[in-house]
Amino acid sequence: MFFIGTATWGVLIILYGLILLTRKKFMIRRECDGIFIFFFTMLNPAIQIIEMGYGIKYLIILILSVSALVIFIARGRYTLTNVNAEMVLSALTDILNEKNISYGEENNTVILKDYDSRRITYTQSLSSVEVSLKNIRNLSIYEEVKTELKSRIKQIDLTVFPSSGLFYIVLGAILMVGMQYFQKKLLN
Repeated sequence: MFFIGTATWGVLIILYGLILLTRKKFMIRRECDGIFIFFFTMLNPAIQIIEMGYGIKYLIILILSVSALVIFIARGRYTLTNVNAEMVLSALTDILNEKNISYGEENNTVILKDYDSRRITYTQSLSSVEVSLKNIRNLSIYEEVKTELKSRIKQIDLTVFPSSGLFYIVLGAILMVGMQYFQKKLLN
């Protein structure tokens, strides 16, 4: 059961990598990423807990409480795929200029001067950019900025090499091959 579950996660990771290889630009809520990673890391311990005969209710309580924590921590953060930081900054500043919101830029941060210097931060990792709108969640412009950013990113004609997609494909393949290797070692 352990090896089947791990192989399934390997396939899911490869599929995610293949989706990223299409170079399609989209926005993912960090809560979804966090829960996916949590379930990936908890799969094997959960299978072992079930096989040992411990109560499934403890496992459900653990999963629900950690999921709630992940959702609380990751609220207002988004991952934009197949883009780079310059594309995100350009789209974000265009949105703010259209809304007549004064801002300043500083080290991967856009500071909203009209709104008590609230910050929108962004960080690039491979061919994805994480944008944190956490500091503006309570402002009236939050939904507009989020929706416009999602729309503008999709309209960008420039493409970046989908290195995140390759990373996930290689990670999934290593996971699957590694589990096959360990399964053969254990059975011999």
